[in-house]
Amino acid sequence: MGVERPHMVRKTLLINPEKVEKLRKLLKVDSQSEAVRQAIDETLAYSEALAAARRIQSRRQFARP
Repeated sequence: MGVERPHMVRKTLLINPEKVEKLRKLLKVDSQSEAVRQAIDETLAYSEALAAARRIQSRRQFARP
């Protein structure tokens, strides 16, 4: 069994090249495509973590000072 690669498709996007280059440098990756993929992954992970934290908070399971 080999390592499965995630399904990817080529997309044409209109994005600011200066911002993508800043993102690439910030994330310390070699390509702009990798920078965009990593930013998407990190944003989705953050969103999931925030939703989980809100669910826990709504059950009042956080200790309040």
